[in-house]
Formats: sequence, C-alpha cells, structure tokens
Amino acid sequence: MADSVELLLDPASDLFILEDWAALEAEGVPNQSRHHSSSNAPHITMAAAARIDDRYDAGLAAAAEGGPLEPVTAGFLVFPTRRKFVLARQVVADTPLLNLHRRLWFALEGVPDAVPTTVRGAWTPHITLAHGLTADELAAALGILRNRPPERLAAGIVRRWDAREKRLILLGGGGVEWPGSGGVGAQ
Repeated sequence: MADSVELLLDPASDLFILEDWAALEAEGVPNQSRHHSSSNAPHITMAAAARIDDRYDAGLAAAAEGGPLEPVTAGFLVFPTRRKFVLARQVVADTPLLNLHRRLWFALEGVPDAVPTTVRGAWTPHITLAHGLTADELAAALGILRNRPPERLAAGIVRRWDAREKRLILLGGGGVEWPGSGGVGAQ
C-alpha cells in the first residue's frame, strides 16, 4: 500500500460525492462507503509513493498554502485493474489544481518509488467512487449515476496518508479552517 498526499473537499462537496456512494449502495453496488476506515473520505489524490514520511511535511505544508480551489467534475473515468475496474468522477485539471499539483511534487523532489500515475505529466485527477467492480457492476454503477450532473466543488485542505502507521496528517492549505479539521498536524 502506498503513502499519499490528498486534497480534501469542503463539507458541501463531500456531500455531493457521498450521494454518489449512497446511490450505489442503495442498489447493492460496491462503492467507497463500504471502506470502513477513519481515513475514508472523498478526496483527490495529488501524489503517491511507496513511502512519504514526515521529512516532507514542512515542504508539503508550504506548497499547500493558498486560497481554496473550485475543481469541477466532468463525467466518469474507468480504470482497469487485473480483473476488475475502478469507477471515479473525473476532475478537470484546471490551472489552479495543476499549480497545486506541481508545487506538491516540487516538495516531494527525490521521493523514491513514486506511483507513476500521480506524477507531473501523467496524473489524471479524479475522486474514486468504487473499486473492485466486475464488468456487470461497472455497467450497473454507470446506469445508476449517469443522470448525476457534473458539479463545481470546493477544496483546499491537504493531508498526508501514512499507510505504514495508518494515520492522517493534516498539512493545511485552502485558506480556511473547516469544522473538525483539527488544524495542521492533527491526526
């Protein structure tokens, strides 16, 4: 399992994605709501690597500084795995989001074993809705969600997921303090 740096959504945007999860759950389709972990929340993965430890935190926190972002969803993406599929909402790679991504990767300069699909030039911003779907479940999920429109979201807080220690580190950003965010460094 990889460590990651993730961009969190504000509560209203979270709710929009949670409604996708709930619609899938209501029809018995596997989805992210079935992932029972305190770390499970809608997010955009900005970076991932085999190990991103606390030596990067100060640089990541500085890179995360700035005002809130307003990413827009734009349809659905399907990522094949060995025998199954991942379904996600595509997020438009606009200039502010790409700038944040670039700054975060500058802070991670030299990180070993980066996940290739998260690095500059190969990154596809998205929010995962479901993983481990069979072809039939994927078709059902798309049928359930096809009439849900694209949405302008609000995001800004950046966190780091430490897979080895199973903990979250809030790094800041977004220019806002959201309820329950606990501030920079909260776990």
